[in-house]
Amino acid sequence: MFKKAMSRRDFLRLSAVGAAGLAGSLGGISPLLAKPSFVPTGLSGKVDIWGFLGTIEHFQAVEEAIEAANPGFEITTQAASYLDNHANITNALVSGVGVPDLVNFDVAYMGDFADGLFDMTELFAPYADQFVPIAVKLASVGGRLLGLPQDNQPMGMAYRADIFEQYGITEDDLATWEGFVEAGKKLWTDSGETIKMIAMDAPGSQMSVLGAPHQVHEVFLHLAGYHGVFFNREDDKVIVDEPDAIAAIEVFKTICDPAVAWISQTTDSSLAAYQSGLVATNICPAWWPLGLTSQLADQTGNWRIMRLPALAEGGLRAAFQVPSCTGIPTLSANIDAAWQVLVEAQLTAEAQMRFYEISGGVMPTHIEVVNELATKEIEYFGGQKIYGLFLEILADIPDVWFGRGWVEARTILTSGIEPIMRGEIGVEEGLKTAAEDMRRSLSKG
Repeated sequence: MFKKAMSRRDFLRLSAVGAAGLAGSLGGISPLLAKPSFVPTGLSGKVDIWGFLGTIEHFQAVEEAIEAANPGFEITTQAASYLDNHANITNALVSGVGVPDLVNFDVAYMGDFADGLFDMTELFAPYADQFVPIAVKLASVGGRLLGLPQDNQPMGMAYRADIFEQYGITEDDLATWEGFVEAGKKLWTDSGETIKMIAMDAPGSQMSVLGAPHQVHEVFLHLAGYHGVFFNREDDKVIVDEPDAIAAIEVFKTICDPAVAWISQTTDSSLAAYQSGLVATNICPAWWPLGLTSQLADQTGNWRIMRLPALAEGGLRAAFQVPSCTGIPTLSANIDAAWQVLVEAQLTAEAQMRFYEISGGVMPTHIEVVNELATKEIEYFGGQKIYGLFLEILADIPDVWFGRGWVEARTILTSGIEPIMRGEIGVEEGLKTAAEDMRRSLSKG
């Protein structure tokens, strides 16, 4: 279903602006990058690295220095699309043929990759308190660290401050999704039926501005307390048809009102609507600022970020998207060298700040780096300290987990949400059908 969809990583590669062009709006280069980096020595053989297009660059950035310090040692990198990368890793881990030494992947796949990954817990122990705890937890299975955390993905709501001001909408109006809908209907009327509150791409409720396959409806399940989205914490039960889940998607259905949202859009049509100022908000993971600064560069100063609306007054206003990590396959032929390369490319504060700069603003996981970014005023967002807000949101997220078959479950619900959005079936019927499909496909209760 997502064959032509782009992940945030593919998007980074295709961005017209790219990381270099964002230096001004991101606040310049960090002094952390001026610190000497650890360059490992005594390495031999080679290390093969597989990763996403647009995210493997932080490995490529240290390749020359590491090879220069280790004559005869070789680093190779294989960059693939989001789907191809994960398919390649799956095939290698299952077959045991052509297994690389480092693999970069979304933690949504952790439940499926866990059996083939090396336990890095002891190696990581001296650094564990330097990383945001939830990032470490997401890269772990059964207390075993199977991936080195790369980025953080707390979620907020981006909005056009200039449109809000023109039409008398405030952040307080969006404290709940009911308020969001009311404000959206007012905006549609007051703008002469030209501006809507949000746009969603097809299939399902994909976030626009080139954000596929990230899903809007999953946010509502998070807000309802379903922090594994499809599965319970024990990962033995499908839960998307429980009463609270149904109630959350009932709320999601309200924002699909034609006076509030552009739905079933193509990526190009959504992007054109944002570029033309015909959409006022965008659900915003912590990598999303790159999508805005790259695709909507001429709107510098017009965007702000706030907390998500709550399902009901006083409810949770924090949710989480899918971050990435890097693991070492247990069948790697050079585990020690792979770990040393991983330290230099991704583990230290200097490496994490380098990743932030190279990726064009994706939020890292190293506490020192996150705290430094929290104080930065970001020009694109009118000088708002957006990473400070994301850090506050991160602190309010009670838990997150990704179980076995999470990606397949997402595909099932993405198909199941479409007839719900179109009003062809009710929310309860649609979720029960999707849940039964998940149970059959994944053999979960």
